[in-house]
Amino acid sequence: MPVMHSGRMNGATTMLLSEFARIPTINGHTHVIPEDDRLKRDLDALSYFAHPYCAADLQSAGIDDDTLRFVVGNQGFLALPETKQTVAPLAERWERFEPWWHRVRHTGFSQCLLEGWRAAYGIDGLNSETVGAITNAIRAGRRPGHYAEVLKCMGNIQVSLMQMGGPFGEPVDDFDRELFLPVPRLNRFTMLRSRDDLMDLEREYNEEFSSVDGLASKMADRCAEWQAMGLPEVKLSQSYHRAMDFGDPDHDAAEAIFAGLRTGRYEGLDSASGKVLEDVLVFHAVRSATAAGLPLQFHVGPRAGTFGTLEGTSLAPMARLIRSHRDARFDISHSGFPYFTEAAVLAKTCANVFLNLSWMHIYSPEGCVRALREWLRMVPSNKIIGFGDDLYWVDTILGHLVMARQNVAEALAGMIDDGLIGEGDAVSIGRALFHDNPASLYGLDP
Repeated sequence: MPVMHSGRMNGATTMLLSEFARIPTINGHTHVIPEDDRLKRDLDALSYFAHPYCAADLQSAGIDDDTLRFVVGNQGFLALPETKQTVAPLAERWERFEPWWHRVRHTGFSQCLLEGWRAAYGIDGLNSETVGAITNAIRAGRRPGHYAEVLKCMGNIQVSLMQMGGPFGEPVDDFDRELFLPVPRLNRFTMLRSRDDLMDLEREYNEEFSSVDGLASKMADRCAEWQAMGLPEVKLSQSYHRAMDFGDPDHDAAEAIFAGLRTGRYEGLDSASGKVLEDVLVFHAVRSATAAGLPLQFHVGPRAGTFGTLEGTSLAPMARLIRSHRDARFDISHSGFPYFTEAAVLAKTCANVFLNLSWMHIYSPEGCVRALREWLRMVPSNKIIGFGDDLYWVDTILGHLVMARQNVAEALAGMIDDGLIGEGDAVSIGRALFHDNPASLYGLDP
């Protein structure tokens, strides 16, 4: 039985966990490796620690690069290598890994692995006695249909919103629509790093973009195409290189900068002129998606990996953009963590802001419980998207969902204990967070 973070596993919590398991959950954010790619990989228990989240915890604890590479091998990284690396026997790798495991095993990222392996394979804990059994179970899951078994049958996940990767984040083909809906990105239109980026766009679309307005027109076309394909939303990732202060767009200045970019006179995305151009393009992106009836997902929260900054974590600088587009819908992925209260103020006062807890249940389990209690007494409950895994491996998605249900159940059970809500209210709120709210925002139910 999972252990709640507060140590409290009362009757209300048990009842809520049982009810939440019956809710067909909408997973609002995944990066799961496509199943045909997964089938090419020989994963084991330790290769899971190559994932950027677990690897970052180990690096923060002080592991050196050689030890990390020795432990994880090369099958667990995002890009599958052309040749399989010969790795040391599992027992030798575990011996090198074990001291580091004791330093990170209580973090949310590590607990997610444990919960996933427990839920998917019935194996408790990671130690010298279980690492082999977990590896055997992972390898037994290397078969077609395993994704549907874990996501649909074990997790009761109705559908997962797949974040498009690759160099541009635009291709949306070859997906099992029974399990996934693609979420394409407008990054390449809004984050022009050099003249080469623009030339790549022109070659791909066989079209010359002679002005900012021309580029904006193509964004509008793409959003309309994606909407016609039944896609749920589009994404922008500006916070990975800047604060979310899009200011007052200067269209004339942006056109002049764009003209310079075409001729190679451009200081780059992270320059003062690059910001002016990007600000205007982001405004156009919001208008394009909104005209097509699509919400916009913005990454506003921590950056993955190590030595990231808090520069793009605050939602407050987006207030100008939010107020300027009141008919838009802003899906705030990661909810502006660690500034949960700041984000909640905007969600409370702006009808077009939605708080998405993707990633956060494992980044800060305790923070999620505290935030949910605050939000539910501050923000209309239809504004909260309860779950998004943000992970590579299907069994870890299940582990993340287990933890998300625990967090929501703990927050709501505490509110029941405090006399703030009844059990029926708690069940209704859980259904809203895990299903009804994302279904409404993404247009998934009739």
